[in-house]
Amino acid sequence: MKFSTQEDYGLRCLLQIARRPLEETALTIPEISRLEGLSQTHVAKLLMLLRQSGFVRSSRGQAGGYRLDRD
Repeated sequence: MKFSTQEDYGLRCLLQIARRPLEETALTIPEISRLEGLSQTHVAKLLMLLRQSGFVRSSRGQAGGYRLDRD
């Protein structure tokens, strides 16, 4: 199966979020960017698409970030 670059990067972002234990804080855009070697702007765009599609949920504030959406 062949994936586009955007799909590959999106899956990599999802995997980083999925690897984070539930007890820990949510992953932020800068953390995902650093872990995957992608620009923060690109990660933000990917996460916006993933959030709109229902794969992840976001929260604001000091403990904010991204988590998998279990619904």
